[in-house]
Amino acid sequence: MTIYAPSLRTLPQNAMLVMATLPVIDWNDCLLRNLQAGPKVPPSCYAAIVMIDPFACWEDLGDLLEGARMTGVTNFPPAFMIERTPAGVPLDRGQELELRRMEWFASRGFKVLFVAADEAKITAAEQRLGSQLDGSVYLRPEALALPIGSDIRLISLGSHGSSSVPKFSLEQASTAKQPLRRA
Repeated sequence: MTIYAPSLRTLPQNAMLVMATLPVIDWNDCLLRNLQAGPKVPPSCYAAIVMIDPFACWEDLGDLLEGARMTGVTNFPPAFMIERTPAGVPLDRGQELELRRMEWFASRGFKVLFVAADEAKITAAEQRLGSQLDGSVYLRPEALALPIGSDIRLISLGSHGSSSVPKFSLEQASTAKQPLRRA
């Protein structure tokens, strides 16, 4: 499983992953331009998309993802990292919009990999996305300090509780198995 995140190329090598959450790049536009170039994507590849982007042309993006034979989509960076009150508290309305967008992508036949920082949000995604949910990524706060580069990987946490949905976490390459690609 690979997360396809060409926007990470625009950030300095070895910058902390938290940089991906700052409004310094147009995340979805970078993805759109990269897809227009006709990239070769590996099997089980999920495009990293800011699902709360008010300016994205979703139909065009969906068409390009299909043309690239992308397996699915993921909400990275997730809304809880982007939408915050002035006091720094995450806003819940972002997750609702993310889930609606992910449902739309699922209706077009894409699988979904949901990124969240707590079990309640992952459970909500499981209930909403059902069989289109291929897995979830638990984004630990300390993962935001990981340096951007080829050394960030997804590691399997297995399935937890009553859920059969596979769970993953971002880790350093020394403990990880699956890449988060800068593309």
